[in-house]
Amino acid sequence: MDLGMDRGLIPLTRTEQKCLQKCACGRSDHEIGEELQLTANEVASVLSVVMLKLRVPNRMAGLAKAARLGMLGPDAR
Repeated sequence: MDLGMDRGLIPLTRTEQKCLQKCACGRSDHEIGEELQLTANEVASVLSVVMLKLRVPNRMAGLAKAARLGMLGPDAR
């Protein structure tokens, strides 16, 4: 797992971006799911894929890296 390199990241889908932004705002999988018409399990799966794409081991590291990369803009509400 490459925690430092930002080159060659796989782009996130719109759903992945929305889930990541809502996760950054502190929403639970259940709350995100209600907003995006997904189940909590689907949200968890989407966020797992996001963490793989960001090449990080967990959500906290993913949120930190996404913030550093500018992926969590003013839309993260």
